[in-house]
Amino acid sequence: MRIIFTGEKPMAKKQKRDKKTASNIVVFVIAILLVAAITFGIIVLIKMAQKDKPEKNSARGGDVAEEILKTEEDLKDENKVAESSNDAKDRMEADEKAKADTTVEVDDSGLKIAKPVLNFVSMEGDKIAAGGAVPNINETGGKCTYSFSKDSTKIEFSTNTLPNPSYISCETVRVDASKFTSGTWTVKIIYKSNTAEGESETQSIKIQ
Repeated sequence: MRIIFTGEKPMAKKQKRDKKTASNIVVFVIAILLVAAITFGIIVLIKMAQKDKPEKNSARGGDVAEEILKTEEDLKDENKVAESSNDAKDRMEADEKAKADTTVEVDDSGLKIAKPVLNFVSMEGDKIAAGGAVPNINETGGKCTYSFSKDSTKIEFSTNTLPNPSYISCETVRVDASKFTSGTWTVKIIYKSNTAEGESETQSIKIQ
């Protein structure tokens, strides 16, 4: 009796299954490696991104710091500009004052020559009023004297100077008219201080 085998031999089937299994294992391993490589790449990218952020923040912080420093420098410059402007203003004022002082003439005794101006002299009811100033000098401590003269008679009244930023203002004087005799009187201002002296031109007033 003969036995006839149909199909593949058992040994051949087994070898074929082993090859297929090995191929599947290789594919699986490759897939795992690919997944691992992709995952590793993602992790690396995330870490690089995280590392870049602080650097950017740091750089941004540096830019902010530079802006702050720049602002501070600008403020310093503005302060310097303001100080320079104030210094220039002070120098100009000092120069103007010095120029004003140098334009005042000096007499033989070394005193500045004051040039008072009698602004007015008039009757105010039963009083005689007079007022004036010394425009070419600016100082304190001086006296303004109103000098009334008629023939050989002289009557004088001294007043203080009033505060003024650029010149000397003489306090107005008011005197009872009864102190004067009838007739025409001449009036002038005499200014005197420790550093200056001078007198104004005269004006006339008729007293009844």
